[in-house]
Amino acid sequence: MAKRILIVDDEPDIRRLVAEALEVTGYDVRTAANGEEAIREGSLYIPDLVLLDIMMPDMDGFAVYERLRARPVDLRSPIIFLTARREISDKLLGFEKGAADYITKPFHIKELLARVKVHLGELAPPKGDVPNPLTDRELEVLGLLSVGKTYKQVARALDLSQSTVRNHLHNVYHKLNVVDRAQAVIVSRENGWI
Repeated sequence: MAKRILIVDDEPDIRRLVAEALEVTGYDVRTAANGEEAIREGSLYIPDLVLLDIMMPDMDGFAVYERLRARPVDLRSPIIFLTARREISDKLLGFEKGAADYITKPFHIKELLARVKVHLGELAPPKGDVPNPLTDRELEVLGLLSVGKTYKQVARALDLSQSTVRNHLHNVYHKLNVVDRAQAVIVSRENGWI
């Protein structure tokens, strides 16, 4: 059965572009043009992953995120913010809320597809021969984050503070020469470390 993806964006061209790329790749796609549609689709369609814009007219993506995560919807699937808001404060807020990823517009469709596959757990690359530079704890943190756990959930699972989780992730970025969680997961999976 094809994985279900919900695209939430008030821009019709973005919805169409992303939907077509995902459908060609084999995903079952639904779209929503605003927050209320997103909440309705989230509760009825129960997507395996949500791509969520932040700047929408009726309610912003942060409010939609909260409603999707709260009862009665109680959606536990990864949610990726896909937005033109590039400020670090917005990115940090997205990750603090528990977003699986944060992609800024304009984006490259191939990168978007790679990130979707990472968060759906579909990348199963062969084990590589590159030595692993990460510590066991860094691998544990990255492994939990790669399956959609929030910083808070990772901290609780590993009995760490959230700031320690962030520090481990910062070390991972530095060691792997990447800039975000999705890239770190891709590199680590490609080399068979997680």
